[in-house]
Amino acid sequence: MSKENEKDQVTKFCVYCGTTIQNNTTYCPNPECGKLVVNIKPGEDNIDHAKPIQKPIKREQSSRKCSNCGSIITSNILEQCPICDSRLEKIPEQEIINQSKKQQSHQGYVFTNKKLVPEQKFVLKKSEWNFREGISVFGNALMAYVTIRLIITMLLALPSVTIDLNMTTILISQAPDIVFGIYPLYYIYSKKHNLKKLGLIFKKKSLAIATIVGIAGSIGLVLIDNFSSLIIRFMYDSGINFYDIFTYLDEEYFVLQNSNLLLIILLVILISLSVISTELVFRGVLHKTLKAHFDNNFLGKASIIVIVALIYSILFLFFTLPIGIYFFLVNFMVSIFLGVIYEINKNLFSTIMANLIYNISLIILIVYF
Repeated sequence: MSKENEKDQVTKFCVYCGTTIQNNTTYCPNPECGKLVVNIKPGEDNIDHAKPIQKPIKREQSSRKCSNCGSIITSNILEQCPICDSRLEKIPEQEIINQSKKQQSHQGYVFTNKKLVPEQKFVLKKSEWNFREGISVFGNALMAYVTIRLIITMLLALPSVTIDLNMTTILISQAPDIVFGIYPLYYIYSKKHNLKKLGLIFKKKSLAIATIVGIAGSIGLVLIDNFSSLIIRFMYDSGINFYDIFTYLDEEYFVLQNSNLLLIILLVILISLSVISTELVFRGVLHKTLKAHFDNNFLGKASIIVIVALIYSILFLFFTLPIGIYFFLVNFMVSIFLGVIYEINKNLFSTIMANLIYNISLIILIVYF
């Protein structure tokens, strides 16, 4: 009975003139008004008053201002400004955790080149290269290599116009290649990223397979080396004979064969370091970076291998002129072969192993046979 009394006690009024409205009335009974009124169901007033309208909650976003270009960055993931590449000040970890809890479904965007790009594209992953990140690391490593190479060339050529071929110059010439891979390693450790980002996988099974593939690959490199003598002879006989390459090779073999054992061991160590360094840069950084840009199909993989091989061959051609002209095609074939090995095994240890065995075997053959 109390509920029925509550229903009867509900009083409605015309919103235009204030006249009392009876139940089941469609129009205002006031002759001067007569407008259409809303038929409110009993108890609806109570429901509306019980649940007040909630205002939309504004999400608090932590923003940072770039000290260089003044851009406002609202992303808590980016470590550098996407506009000018300047370093951004770090956000406290607790603030990042709180933001991630509040904005789990939030997708951020960065405005670049007249379009919005998802901020995930700029995220630095610990095990994979971002395209822009990888190209930047490769460029810095290349800059270090070029700088050291030019300094050594100027120092060696300072007393005379030409550089004398001796064991000292052979040992010193390995320095730029060794320096080449220092920056990528520094970058990985400074960012606390995983060495898997460089293609180094330390699992026992993967290492065992990489060793087998590397040994088989070294045999392929030896075959390419034997074929290279035919290529050089063909180039020389075809008219590219402005430099006596065979005399140079004989002089190099003579220097190695007349060096003492300690210098040969030192040379093997330096060549091993230069091989590791070169593989870290070309396969660990450049090859893996291009994989983030090209499709994961045969055409994409082939394009990556060819691009890396071209960059490798052109770089060493430029810094070993005129000798590099005769070895350009050989270096290109070697880099193609190493790229194929890496794509087969996906572990950088396989290409390092193949290159190490090949170079050490070559020195032993030159010195003792």
